[in-house]
Amino acid sequence: MENPVPRAVTKVYIEDLDVDRRLSELGMGKQDVLDIRNVAASMHATGSSPLFPANGAGQLAYQYGTRELRATLLKRGWVIDQSYGTNGVRHPNRKIIVLYQNVDVSCSLSDLPQARSRKGAGSERLSQGSAFDLIEEVVPSTHSGEGLDLEVWYVMVAQDGAVEVTHALIKNGEFSEFIERIFVHDGKDFDALVEDDSSDDEAIDFDIMISRK
Repeated sequence: MENPVPRAVTKVYIEDLDVDRRLSELGMGKQDVLDIRNVAASMHATGSSPLFPANGAGQLAYQYGTRELRATLLKRGWVIDQSYGTNGVRHPNRKIIVLYQNVDVSCSLSDLPQARSRKGAGSERLSQGSAFDLIEEVVPSTHSGEGLDLEVWYVMVAQDGAVEVTHALIKNGEFSEFIERIFVHDGKDFDALVEDDSSDDEAIDFDIMISRK
């Protein structure tokens, strides 16, 4: 499958000073991101046991990566966010949401990262920011108001340990446009994760349907 071509020039941060500055502007630090990657990588290795289901490694990486993301950023004042059935954190003062994501490749200038499992409608709606109206009566959310008008960022962790923090949009279940990419660690000198052939790596977000009486 060919990677989608961004409609606009993507801002890429590679140098340590630029990476540290941009992460700080977003309300997080490089060590925060590395801690999230380290926990997800450790659980991915645990889930590679043949006694687990085929997608056990990716499931554990997603679950514990999300847990560590929340535990780490809650200490910085972020709050848990579950808009449209997704599982992330929201900045207390800025319109920014961050989610954990297993990807096929990270920190590459030649390849764009793609999720190791198809993204659901909830993720797509969330990534479009103010393009969709939020009706809490139908979709339980930590937000209120007619529109979200926010940026959605992903801590993208690849199996080789490479990790980036990226502002991306989703269309038809895949990342379709990359606004900014912050290369945190390229995976070198990091123990590679055990290969998992399953593409159904993690929990799929979903639309919550409520039948009216």
